Formats: sequence, C-alpha cells, structure tokens
Amino acid sequence: MRKRIPISEARSRLSRLVRELQRRPDLVIEITVRDLVVGELRAPSRSGEKLVRPGSSLLRAVAKMWEIEPEVDVEPGTPTAREHDRRSGLPVDSEA
Repeated sequence: MRKRIPISEARSRLSRLVRELQRRPDLVIEITVRDLVVGELRAPSRSGEKLVRPGSSLLRAVAKMWEIEPEVDVEPGTPTAREHDRRSGLPVDSEA
C-alpha cells in the first residue's frame, strides 16, 4: 500500500510515520515536493535485500522535471544570473 505526503508533513510527523511503518511493514510512504515524489520511507525487508535502488525516486522526479522545464538556449560561459529571466520563462525587459 502506498501513501503520499508532502515533505513538510514528513518532517513534522517523522516519529509517527516510523511507528506506522513498524506496525504495517507493507506500507510505502512517498514524500513529495510540489507533487513530485522525491523519496520513500519503507520498513526494511526481512531478508535484508534492497527492494529499490537508493535515490531512484529522486532520479524519476528529476527526469519528470526535465519533461516539464522548457529548453532555453544560452551561450556557453554566460553566467546564470545574467540569464535568469530567460531561464525562468519570465518576459525579458529589453531596456535593462
């Protein structure tokens, strides 16, 4: 069984979540940031084997972010701060 909670809730309720995992070892708690799963809490398997590669939820979230983020062409060597408006998708003021 899976349960999704935001990271702020996971931080504030961590001890209760750990107790819940001890009572229900089949439970997987997915931790989200802006509706993207970035981590999981689960009870350790009885055999000690890893059920999921460490960081796999984070890698899936990053891949999903790349699908969402628009591609922006910036010349190599250009400081990010100078290109912030173009990278963020905000309208660029030509007088600045």
